[in-house]
Amino acid sequence: MSFIRALIVLHRAYRNFPLRARAHILIRFLTCPFLRVVNYVPPGAKLLDIGAGHGVFSVLAREIGARPAAVDPDARKVRRLEGIASVIGYDDCIRGTFDAVAIIDVLYKMRIADWDALLDRMRQRLRPGGILIIKEHDPTARIKHSINRLQERLASALHLTLGESFSYEPPAEFIKRLQSHGFAVIEAKRIDRGYPHPHMLYVARANREAVASRPPLEKRIIETTADLA
Repeated sequence: MSFIRALIVLHRAYRNFPLRARAHILIRFLTCPFLRVVNYVPPGAKLLDIGAGHGVFSVLAREIGARPAAVDPDARKVRRLEGIASVIGYDDCIRGTFDAVAIIDVLYKMRIADWDALLDRMRQRLRPGGILIIKEHDPTARIKHSINRLQERLASALHLTLGESFSYEPPAEFIKRLQSHGFAVIEAKRIDRGYPHPHMLYVARANREAVASRPPLEKRIIETTADLA
């Protein structure tokens, strides 16, 4: 999808939204490389968009043939969008399995201690061979990361986003985390050329053998606690 085509699609989807929301959506689109991420959504995929916000990624994915369900806990942002199942809440509000799961700029607003449980749940929500798409920031890019932290602190001060944490992990460590949850990492690369922020893309596929053999997170915690006792 071209940049101009994307702008037209977003205009049609959000033209009846309040001016402040439309301004936020435009800034979000201009500062995040959505078009470099949406190409990884399989054609015709049933997509779960976690922390979707206003639903920009879901709108773009719908345009290329995906069937998105967009979930976000911020009731100020969630509205009806044609062809998208928009839900106020967290990932447990949606049932069933999906061909792809997208988590775009969500993890950084969560405590790192909560990442593992989310990754486990997403692995369970993916159909065999399903794709996990995560877009985060690379904290090892110091200058761009500093710009990103400044912008995010401003957004938090203006109450534009939910969550209190600012959690980041170097790409090498995050790749190991994905692998430990039974994901085979297909792509892990910076996609920030031309952007002021250090955008990092991870695309992974559930490793079926690892999924079958890996016990639930709750059981692993119990076993680890028993070992320490």
